[in-house]
Amino acid sequence: MSKRKIYKAISRTAIIIIVVVIVIAAIAGGLAAYYSSSKPTPTSTTTSSLTSVTTPSTTSTLSSSSTTTTALSNVVDFINPWGAEDPVGLKWIGGNFSIYYPGYSVQFTSLPGASGVEERYVVINDIEAGKLQGIFWAHGGPEVLSYVELLPNPHDLYNMTPLLAQEGLFQKGVTEALMAISYNGTIFGSPTNVHRAEELYFNPQILKKYNLPIPTNLSLLIYDTQQLEAHGINPWAMSGAEGGYEQLHLWFAIFLSVAAQYYGAAGAAKLSNELMYGVLNLNNVTVQKIINETDNVFLQFVGQNAVIPSWQSQSIWSALALVIKGQTVFEAGGNWLAEYAAIWYNTTTYPATQPYLNWSNITLMAMPFPGTQGIYVIDMDSVAIPTVNNPQEQAAINFAKFWTSYEGQKIWTYYKGVSVWANATDYYSTPMQWYDYQALLNTPAQNFTWAFADGTLFDDVFYFLIAQELNLQEQGSSYVPTFNAALFKAENMTFHEWQIAAKDGFGFVGQRGNPFGNYLPPWVNPNTYAYNSSYTPSFLLTPPHYLLPYLKKLGQQQTINRASNVNYYIINGINLLPYPLLVLLMIYLDQTRYKPLVNSFINKINFFSNIFLSKFLTLNSDLYLGV
Repeated sequence: MSKRKIYKAISRTAIIIIVVVIVIAAIAGGLAAYYSSSKPTPTSTTTSSLTSVTTPSTTSTLSSSSTTTTALSNVVDFINPWGAEDPVGLKWIGGNFSIYYPGYSVQFTSLPGASGVEERYVVINDIEAGKLQGIFWAHGGPEVLSYVELLPNPHDLYNMTPLLAQEGLFQKGVTEALMAISYNGTIFGSPTNVHRAEELYFNPQILKKYNLPIPTNLSLLIYDTQQLEAHGINPWAMSGAEGGYEQLHLWFAIFLSVAAQYYGAAGAAKLSNELMYGVLNLNNVTVQKIINETDNVFLQFVGQNAVIPSWQSQSIWSALALVIKGQTVFEAGGNWLAEYAAIWYNTTTYPATQPYLNWSNITLMAMPFPGTQGIYVIDMDSVAIPTVNNPQEQAAINFAKFWTSYEGQKIWTYYKGVSVWANATDYYSTPMQWYDYQALLNTPAQNFTWAFADGTLFDDVFYFLIAQELNLQEQGSSYVPTFNAALFKAENMTFHEWQIAAKDGFGFVGQRGNPFGNYLPPWVNPNTYAYNSSYTPSFLLTPPHYLLPYLKKLGQQQTINRASNVNYYIINGINLLPYPLLVLLMIYLDQTRYKPLVNSFINKINFFSNIFLSKFLTLNSDLYLGV
């Protein structure tokens, strides 16, 4: 039977029934699969013993262990990812806390992995087990909403806004930094430091050796990469130990740089903020060009001859050591690299500006990623406090107050990032930090955006995308269409998670009258700030046609993963919107005379399912989070 006869044989009613059955089956299947899967447990934990704590002005003793103390409310347990990264800072902040708050102390459980790749698992598992107490690290960006949505009640995380107001931070803090961690005026994480992400760290000695220019734009960076390869040098340091985390940083830095070529700094920041909310229009021709150019440049920088051969086993810190030694030249990241270079490698990072450009003895320089000058990519660490069954709540509040205070910030940000206070002096350990701090104070509001790999993404989307970035590097250009389809899925997941947050009253970053980056997501009325629950991006209702076969392929891969990997849901989340199955039908019916009817019906199904899912997931948010 020919295709034409098959199409004619399908009645309009039958098509509608097929769609309804697929929708119901996908939702039912997703729920069944979720309840039949077991949840992962962390594979490793590290603890440290911190004694003889030396501070700039005081000496005290601080002990640390993984044992949770619940009986003593004056002892606060702090789960964090900083034990290996900044043990000095933890000693200083813990020791001084006990001095500023006599009778109170802190004990640390420090877990490995950049961006909290291990720590997040522990926090999620503890929330689900109902045993989370004390205080824990989280990015202040939308990532923290992952925990808000996972808890039984949104206010089971302490609202820091009154505390920060009482401390005077809204009068003397950096406004855009505070807006970056606020959700319709509510702050769930007390800020500990501000990072600037999407910077390029490089060894100027190697560039001088081969008479290569400092790459102030993307074209020069591509040129330097090609020339270094021609000289037999692997230009790029890259880590694989974090499962694609550093790859996502590099991809996003290139995305911003390419976007700025089309739209300028403010326009690129706006595109990035649309990406953050899950509303970046992937049907737009220019957006498609930007993503394709980003993919191609990314693969140039992480190709076999460009990246150090041992990249799979490298951490971001060990990769940095190769840059300092001159064994490679470039690494993408943020000013956490300056911190680690100073603490562990006794190396000072200098901004690529005068007078330092004329100095001949510098082995590590940094700059905003070429082409992103004028954009401040913010990444803020914070501490969050559970309010349910937490006998350490008051101790945790005192700890957060001290850490966020001017004195606490001065102690902690001596090495790490910069202060959230707008009146800080240059007490920083590296000139790069002061350079970033000045940019924090002077960047226009519309040029701010969140770091895509550090805080922008809900946890399930984060784990899903870093895995896809790793696939893109390992499989190369053949994987580009599938990666772009994965980006589409990530936007879909992100959009629906934001709808859950919006239902709870936390539907945008910033506060009324002062949205972060001067950007409001389209479901927020700019005049009344009311939530428009009927909004759905058109590109989610009708996916780009060229992505449909690869969405199908992605769905098939994930079906295999579900069968073979109990960690599938923690990595990929559960996306109840049935795109992998609908794609089959949409491809099949693409050329039929029923296409307008099918598209219209799918749009209606999605509209009503969005309302149903929003209500359902408000009560059962863990189903969507997949954790």
